[in-house]
Amino acid sequence: MCGIAGFFGWDRSATVPEAALRLAGEKMALRGPDAGGFVERAGVGFVHRRLAVIDLSGGQQPASDSATGVLLTYNGEIYNFKELRTELSAKGHSFETQCDTEVLLRAWVEWGTDCIKRLRGMFAFAVYDPRCDELFVVRDRMGVKPLYYSCTDEGLVLGSSVAAVLSFDSVGREVDDAAVMHYLMTIRSVLGSRTLLKHVKTLEPGTYARAQRGSSELSVTRYWEFPVVPEADKASPPETEAAEFIRKSVCESIHEQMVSDVPLGGFLSGGVDSTIIAAVASSAGDFGAYSVGYDDHGCNEWPYVQFASETYGVRCEELHLEMDQYTDNWQFLLEQKGLPLSTPNEVPIYRLAKALRQDYTVALSGEGADELFGGYVIPYFSSFDYDRAANDDSPRTGRMMMRLYGKPGFADLTEHHFLLNSWIPPALRSQLLLSETEKPAVEVVEHYRQLFDRFDGCSTLDKQMHLHARINLEGLLNRVDASTMAASVEARVPFTDHRLAEYLFAMPDRSKIDWLGEAEKMRGRMMNVGEIDRHQLVESKRLLRRAFDGDVPKEIMTRRKVSFAVPFREWLGGPLRPFAAECLAGSKIVERLVRQEGLDELLNGPGGTMTGMFLWPLVNLAMWEKTIGVE
Repeated sequence: MCGIAGFFGWDRSATVPEAALRLAGEKMALRGPDAGGFVERAGVGFVHRRLAVIDLSGGQQPASDSATGVLLTYNGEIYNFKELRTELSAKGHSFETQCDTEVLLRAWVEWGTDCIKRLRGMFAFAVYDPRCDELFVVRDRMGVKPLYYSCTDEGLVLGSSVAAVLSFDSVGREVDDAAVMHYLMTIRSVLGSRTLLKHVKTLEPGTYARAQRGSSELSVTRYWEFPVVPEADKASPPETEAAEFIRKSVCESIHEQMVSDVPLGGFLSGGVDSTIIAAVASSAGDFGAYSVGYDDHGCNEWPYVQFASETYGVRCEELHLEMDQYTDNWQFLLEQKGLPLSTPNEVPIYRLAKALRQDYTVALSGEGADELFGGYVIPYFSSFDYDRAANDDSPRTGRMMMRLYGKPGFADLTEHHFLLNSWIPPALRSQLLLSETEKPAVEVVEHYRQLFDRFDGCSTLDKQMHLHARINLEGLLNRVDASTMAASVEARVPFTDHRLAEYLFAMPDRSKIDWLGEAEKMRGRMMNVGEIDRHQLVESKRLLRRAFDGDVPKEIMTRRKVSFAVPFREWLGGPLRPFAAECLAGSKIVERLVRQEGLDELLNGPGGTMTGMFLWPLVNLAMWEKTIGVE
């Protein structure tokens, strides 16, 4: 696990900005505290920071093939590197190390871009291939590892963080209005390939890009996508058969991701996903974990953490946090990323990783299970509301919708999505935000509408799951990457194995989330999804629960999902309001976005949790503006 940065000149005679590359490396020092490397070729420069995990004495980067001159800088882990090594050895390749870096290098030499589909793992890498005098940049299927870039007048610059990319003076810092609006609406810091900065892009998951001499643009190719399968065409194996496949596949993924030459542990919350990881990992040998929470407002899961750790004999250290260090950690993470935080719980994840680093360098984490298996009841089962409203315009149905959405029906699925999933609800945006924000908001909505159109033929629930897999999952993976790498910890996420995704997105809706039974279905006819969830009438992650029914205690397997809670709303709406006011003072971004009377109400009104909720993205933007000096 590492940090990478690079430069590719549009002309071979372009001067490689060595000072900027080395500065980018310094900004990523925590991503790779064990070693650093720099290589320069004709119009090409790579810098690398290494966190040594596999073959501690080998694997130095950037790596070069002596026969072809192919040059690689790479961040991630290739979990099937031993299989690929055997295949490449049979083709005549020799190896000097035991590291996956050398396997990736030889795989590129042998197969070029065709090697990408052979890789299982999390990765973001750049390859300069002198055989065609081109640069290729590649990102893994799910987007576990980040990669950002900017096309400048001189050439392409890239890095593992926006902060690294901003080391280059040629990269502009003008904000992207639509992406900023998207952040206010969803607290997601990317919109497709767009970041909050107009001149800094992100390489989307499941794609690779090609840069050629004489050009000033990248050509991007998608090599993998979540399967889009109409409900009528989905597979429907017997539940026992499907559950056995899932159990075997999840166990294989966990065992595969436990390969490490440094101490490996995990994050344990006492929820279904982390407990499954603890159950499987502990059965393979000695396994320890860390857990984090706040005693304030019950933002913790200590009883379940203790129950899970005792059940599997897992040593688990509990980290109890308080408010006092939150703002300093917030600022630190923002500086490391070069972007605003994507969720309030990035801070406790960072603190958790920092504590875990005392004993372990690698941590297994449960991200991805909810998006693949159907773990979010309200966002996903809201499809039931949408379908009812579309087919029944009776007053009774209208009243049910009004209680949750404030409207009796929906113009389309995009409107329905934002009514339910907006950080700042659409009805309040017009009161809080200036009219100038309407145009970029329309652009954001159109982006989502086009995404939904790509899933034509799928069920409404499947469309919602596809959207979350592309937007929510990338945000969560960026969150865990940034938070753990800031503590020099490699987080691995076994549930994001692409083979699991391919299987699950070809399975019917009922395998993910469905009514508990006919009686619950009858009761739910008079309720909207919020009320259905409150009365616990549906079962989420059905196939995953069936797969591990005999491995995880019933008390954990049947418990309600609990989000990684942080009492940020109570803090920002109360004791941290002076901090918020200080951050917002003089912010040009906030001045362009927010009505003054709305801001005054947030800072000087009665306060409370909703005030803290609305202040969160605004304070993030203001802190970000002051940190990186946006234009």
